[in-house]
Formats: sequence, structure tokens, C-alpha cells
Amino acid sequence: MLKTLATVTGTALLTLGMTQTGQAGTLYNGWTYSIDAFDDGSGGEAYEIKGLAVKETTDAIIFSIAGGADLGGVDTEGPTDGNIGWGDLMLNFSGEDYNTAADRGALFGIRFADTNDSGVGGTGLYKVSQAVALYADNNGYGSLRQYYDAGFSRPNTMGDIATEQAAFDYFGELTEVRSNIGEGQPLGALTLLTDQEAAAAGLDFAAFDADAPYTHTVSVDRDLLPKRNFIASIFLECINDGVALFSDREDVPEPSAVGGLIAAGLMVARHLRCRG
Repeated sequence: MLKTLATVTGTALLTLGMTQTGQAGTLYNGWTYSIDAFDDGSGGEAYEIKGLAVKETTDAIIFSIAGGADLGGVDTEGPTDGNIGWGDLMLNFSGEDYNTAADRGALFGIRFADTNDSGVGGTGLYKVSQAVALYADNNGYGSLRQYYDAGFSRPNTMGDIATEQAAFDYFGELTEVRSNIGEGQPLGALTLLTDQEAAAAGLDFAAFDADAPYTHTVSVDRDLLPKRNFIASIFLECINDGVALFSDREDVPEPSAVGGLIAAGLMVARHLRCRG
């Protein structure tokens, strides 16, 4: 029998991810936010993830990540290639825990950082056939238990996943955290928004005191993803921090065009191209 979030937590689900130890993201100015603890990035500010946000429009789903690492990751001694990159943004529409969904190829993934160690050849939206753990090559933690036992257990430990037990229920306690796409089927391109474009679309991490050195905002075609509630999650490749967001799409207002940004020419998007 497939293990669902309901069997993990022992409580009925009204919406995906609405458990005893989790809550839906906070809706503000058209965006849904999940705000992480501000001091649980192992290694300091460069490895801190402060929040994750999502907004739907008539034709796109826009995600934004606030953190201490730029798009190219963190250059440091220890990793095989001298760099710790962002993991991929993983989307789980299945209603199951993360590992169950990963095992049966039910995850979707957005690779937005083209210098990370993922196995696919370019940026974009993927149907993930294999999710992989890359902590060993990135001088990282082999499990969430190792990460918390190293002294980084905090209240609001992973945004909408608020407690250690909830994180263990969803990602596993002693299992490797599969943070990246190993293999996958490309579904479509993504658009990377500038900070100015994201702000024009209403993004405001500062409203939660979660402004960070870097904000990475990407847009994908809404029609390429299932029309169901989902859990979005992202880690650094070293598992030095992570955040998850529960999107209760019944609570999302009827999508509107991206504030007329495209038509008004205010969103001069940079389309990331796949590497050869």
C-alpha cells in the first residue's frame, strides 16, 4: 500500500500537507509564503534559506527562493568540484510522503541553477524519473537526523514543515535527502525573473523580515503541472538547510494576468537555455 501523508501523521487530510505539525503557507499580496527559521543554515549566511514563495497567474506558476547563495552556489573547500550548489525545486502533487513519491517517479522538478550537480542537461521543468542525493560530493549531511544532531534543530525548522517529526514524516529521518534531479523528462522551459520584475509582480519577503542577499524567482507554464495541491521543497546540495511550502490551491485567489507585466513590457524575462 502506498504510504500517504495521512498514514504518516495519523490524521485525515483536508488538503495536501495539512497535518498536525504543518500549516499552509501565508497568503500576502497574491503570493503564498513559507518562512523558514533564520538561523538554521549550517555553515553560516551563505547556506541560509529564509523562505519560499509561490504565485499563480492565468498562464504561469511563479516560485521564489530567498537565501544566502547566489545562482552559482557557494565556492568552498571540501566538495568534489569546489562548489556547493542549489538543489532543484521539487514539487510533489501526489499526496504521498516525499520518498514514496520519489520512488515511483511522481515528483516534478525545476532546475533553475545550471551549475549545480544535477544529472539533467539544462534548466527547466522536468518530470523526475530519478531523484538523487548529492551530499557525499558536497561535504554535507547524510540525513536530516545528522543535520539536526549537528546543532541546527530550530522551531519552524523547515518553513511550513514546522517540527523535526513532521520533517522526518515527510522526508525520512535517517534516509538520504534526494535534493536533485538525477534523471528526468524535460517538460518545458523556465523564465528567470529579475528582482525588479519579481517586485513588480508583488513579491515581498521583507514583509516577513525574510529579505536575503539573493532572491531567485522562476516562472513555468501553469498548464504543464497537475491542477492539484502540492508541496514544494528545496535544499542546498549539502543539506545545510531546506524549506518546504504547502500550496492549498483552493485558497489561492482566481489567477489574474501577471499584473499586466508581460503586456506592458515590464517583464523583460531572461529565458535560460539548456546547456549542450
